[in-house]
Amino acid sequence: MYRFARTTLVSIAVYLGLVAGAADASSGRATNGHFPIDEHFVVEPDSTICGFPMTLDITGQATFNARFDADGNLTTVHVHGRTVGTFSANGIELRDFSSDNKFFDFQNLTMRETGLVFRDNLLGGKVVLMDRGRLIWNLDPATGETVGDPLFEAGPDPELHGDIAALCAALTP
Repeated sequence: MYRFARTTLVSIAVYLGLVAGAADASSGRATNGHFPIDEHFVVEPDSTICGFPMTLDITGQATFNARFDADGNLTTVHVHGRTVGTFSANGIELRDFSSDNKFFDFQNLTMRETGLVFRDNLLGGKVVLMDRGRLIWNLDPATGETVGDPLFEAGPDPELHGDIAALCAALTP
């Protein structure tokens, strides 16, 4: 599972937990809010591809807007998350930044992602790896997971395609 898929699952799981009880009170309306992001995980399949464990520690905040139909069913969710953090392996650290928008459409069962999924920089500022642009995925409403390959892709997404040689090199002593 790639990094943006992992953060998508985190966002939707947290979000759905926050708004699940709001549906009755919000029928035909929108609900807005925010939640903190504080995650630490081993990044896969990057760790396997490079041959050493890589970890990502991120903190930040996400805001959300959820819309419900007249019957109180969740129809769409927009989650905008901004995080900063550290991507590390072998005692080497990169700075990680994300400003990502996820639009979950529960009627069409799609998720659209736009913005800067992530950018990893050396401490001097040089970009090592960056995924950005626009992706549209099929969405499994039961799990919140994206399904299959993207339906649409615009913008460079090297990690999505396994093109992480620069990341492996930057984190190799």
